[in-house]
Amino acid sequence: MVNDLATEAATVHTRFPYALVAFMVVIPEPALATKQLSDLVRTLERLSTRKDVLDQTHLAEAIALVVWNPDTGKVHETIPPISSPLRVEQFSNLIYPHYLNRYKGLPPHDEVSDDNDNIDDETV
Repeated sequence: MVNDLATEAATVHTRFPYALVAFMVVIPEPALATKQLSDLVRTLERLSTRKDVLDQTHLAEAIALVVWNPDTGKVHETIPPISSPLRVEQFSNLIYPHYLNRYKGLPPHDEVSDDNDNIDDETV
């Protein structure tokens, strides 16, 4: 699975260097052993470190790891650890600065001119 994520990130970043690649990995809690979980967290944290378009293409800008209990349907509150950048609560916070850095000021995200202020409200 980790190799698949790296391959997908590399495929997208090779064709579209300015694209943001972000993954959500959702796994039922019974499918994870303790040792497997710590290795997965460490590997995904390392894989989610792309900050610039010149960084390695196999890295992602953000990854969220969501571990849930299939019996209750609840997301595990302490996996990944609270300090981990893999927390789903951090997902959009990690993507947003990259998005601004790459696209702010470029169409269609550039400033809208004040030409629309001259349009008569009745003609709209």
